[in-house]
Amino acid sequence: MSLSAYLWGIRLFTLLALLAFLGVVMALDPEKAGGRELFFVSLLALLSGILTLLVTGAYRRVLGDSGAVHHLAGAFRQALLLSVYAVGIVFFQYAKILTWWDALLLLAAVLLIEFSFRRFLQTQD
Repeated sequence: MSLSAYLWGIRLFTLLALLAFLGVVMALDPEKAGGRELFFVSLLALLSGILTLLVTGAYRRVLGDSGAVHHLAGAFRQALLLSVYAVGIVFFQYAKILTWWDALLLLAAVLLIEFSFRRFLQTQD
């Protein structure tokens, strides 16, 4: 699959995730059954799509098209981890437990996951 086909697929996914997120925000009561969970899942999908496009665009700008194609899996993984971090911060704020050290602990956990993936993939090469 070419880079442009991949990016168009991600754009379509992001558009659908945006529509789902707007639907959840506009139509559902967060106190009713499933409202909170759907909010967080749709926010994760929306942020994953946006951040995948941004990270892939950064790879494309720095490495060119062939380098970006080579790093597609890494770009998606990094975007997903950044999305998990952002949704975690929003969840902590929702639960009224967000403090600066909670945000740092969550960031440390996300960084450990990323470094573990890099180490695991490096040993397989």
